Amino acid sequence: MIRNRAFWRKIIVYIIYCISCGLLQVTLPDTLSVLGGRPDLTLILAVLAGYMFGAADGFAIGLAAGLMRDLLAGRTLGLGMLLLMYAGLGASVLLRRFFRRNMLFGVIQVVIFTVIYTVMIVIITYLIPLQSETVYSFARLAEQTLTRLPGQIIINAIAAVPLILLLAFLGPYRRSKRGDDPDDGIVGDSLWRVA
Repeated sequence: MIRNRAFWRKIIVYIIYCISCGLLQVTLPDTLSVLGGRPDLTLILAVLAGYMFGAADGFAIGLAAGLMRDLLAGRTLGLGMLLLMYAGLGASVLLRRFFRRNMLFGVIQVVIFTVIYTVMIVIITYLIPLQSETVYSFARLAEQTLTRLPGQIIINAIAAVPLILLLAFLGPYRRSKRGDDPDDGIVGDSLWRVA
């Protein structure tokens, strides 16, 4: 008999989602891009885990998804982990009382954090270039970002819908339980609403 099934279910489900989203993100063909933007599945996973299941899940999945991103990108570890951890934590805290864990507001959270994440990457790339011999002008970085950002927002919003449904119905918790829910009075008797 397996002890603490809920704990092991959460661990196994999140491992599967982190690996799957990370691998899908780097193997999706360019034909799936919209206006130059490709789905950022690890960011979406971190934001939705924090939004749907709370700060502890957002923190842990942000770190795990960021680790997966950093490993697959082949660069130094840390930046992806840190940014996705903050995205997961931010999604669990920011506007939580207003965004009552339904599907539409989950997509809105993904859009908000896509913009925040993209702006942070531009600022970090400008201040601390990854390649010391390459100097990036802020105007050029901002121009490239502004041309790609609308496509990134659209494709991330589209990709968030199936991931929300997967997390809701095949997620780390049974639909009647949740890891940390200090605002039971706000949410009501259901975990969160899909419609």
